[in-house]
Amino acid sequence: KKYMLGLNWLQDAHYRARNLVKQQFTENIGKILPKDCVLNSPIETHYKVYYKNKVSDAGNIVAVTEKFLMDALQVHNVIEEDNVQHYTKSSWEVVGQDRHDPRVEVTIKGIKNDK
Repeated sequence: KKYMLGLNWLQDAHYRARNLVKQQFTENIGKILPKDCVLNSPIETHYKVYYKNKVSDAGNIVAVTEKFLMDALQVHNVIEEDNVQHYTKSSWEVVGQDRHDPRVEVTIKGIKNDK
């Protein structure tokens, strides 16, 4: 089943469903990361939201996406931490509607490690 991540879904979902979705999200991030990708701090992110319908709440979607993404990057050892010492800037924008493929595209900036 597909889910559009958002705070409304997060608060209403059963804890097992939340855990399963977060695990799948983390696994999917691992599949698209460049091999041996490591970023040193500070890192910054920018999120582009393609919403499904005009009542979508982009802020709610970005909040959960950001949390799941930062946790996934730590699991895959891409970043050391996501606290204020290491994660210093985040921004987002609504790009447009895509009824068939609603999504969030993320750009991550950081200092690449030589690993």
